Amino acid sequence: MRDTADNTFYLFNRIAPTLGQAGRIFYSEELGVRRVQLNAFTPPAGVRQRYQLAAWLAGHLAFEIAQWHEIAQWYGFQSVPGFSEEISAFSPEDLYSNLLGARLAINVILSGHGGSLEDYNQAMDAALKQVLTRLLVATRGETEAMFQQIDGDWWNSHRRVPDKFLVLKRNYDLQENRLPTPVPFETMPPYRLTMPEQVGGFRLRDLGELQIYPGHDMQALPVPAQYYGAGAFQGLADRAHEADKTQLARTEK
Repeated sequence: MRDTADNTFYLFNRIAPTLGQAGRIFYSEELGVRRVQLNAFTPPAGVRQRYQLAAWLAGHLAFEIAQWHEIAQWYGFQSVPGFSEEISAFSPEDLYSNLLGARLAINVILSGHGGSLEDYNQAMDAALKQVLTRLLVATRGETEAMFQQIDGDWWNSHRRVPDKFLVLKRNYDLQENRLPTPVPFETMPPYRLTMPEQVGGFRLRDLGELQIYPGHDMQALPVPAQYYGAGAFQGLADRAHEADKTQLARTEK
């Protein structure tokens, strides 16, 4: 949650001063070279409208970075060489919490706390506490009890890290309109999170996107003809889903 929130703040401060100008923002490699491509357009005339659009665009792009991280983990990315991260790829709560982080950061920025890192951090800490209270955060004991109830459904307590299928339930859906992955015995209504497609008449996907170019070590990721744009991400996730279904079926025989 917090990493996507912080990415939103970072991107906002890179985008806002030159909103509407073409540009590139590079991140470290995750299988491929991660490049945020900003497209040229005529921004709103009003200062407030420009500020709002920059905040929403930053959140949209930060969530694309989170989407890619799930894909990269599945296709072989290792932040620590020699330690597979496949077990973490597409975990049920990952992208929901990432989207929540983006939305919280947007709210913090639009509330006037995007001007300095100190102000942002203080406001984000408060926002996190508020949203966890609103979502009825569980105690440690309650959380451990819940984990026992989903043993055999979401995870397998007989397996150990880094066994990929210690995690049994995954969510390969990358969309920006999300409900939390359902738990069979949950009685509380789920809280929907969304990222709007348009803000002030501008389609966010037309203003910029994350692009993945061939990197030095792409592991199992097929090399793209030129780059993977955000529109290709769901196809890569679907391919991972099909492969996992086949592999899991074999391990259960």
